[in-house]
Amino acid sequence: MNIIEAMNMMRRLESLPEIYREADKVVINTVHAYFSELYEIEIRDKSVIESGNDDSDYLSKSVAEKTAIHKKYWSNPALFYVPCSMSSDPLHDWNLISKVEIFRNDDDDNQLFIFSAKYPYSWGGSSNRVYMLRVLDGELKFEHVFM
Repeated sequence: MNIIEAMNMMRRLESLPEIYREADKVVINTVHAYFSELYEIEIRDKSVIESGNDDSDYLSKSVAEKTAIHKKYWSNPALFYVPCSMSSDPLHDWNLISKVEIFRNDDDDNQLFIFSAKYPYSWGGSSNRVYMLRVLDGELKFEHVFM
């Protein structure tokens, strides 16, 4: 390693706290935006279900909207992750998220992040919401969810 490379490495090390803070903001903003868009639809779903109307047209519209959101935020093409139903119990209320932790791999060529948070069940208890996100073509995208 020459002196220029060593100095560049030192500058990067000195900047790591700021780099991590900025990366954490991007991860949190991405997950928050995803949750917000889905939650808006989930609230409508809840109203339709609670009204007792059996509206298959609404179900199709709801799933189509969730699928569009999924395509916007996800890079993993597996059908397992694509929304296919609706529920009277919204699963993406950002206000219920707590104990957020973010982990990173620090690989500039294949940046991966883990977003972990607690999310309460409506019937009691809580679950860990764990998402793996990756930078793909300059955008942060969801890759996996672990429950």
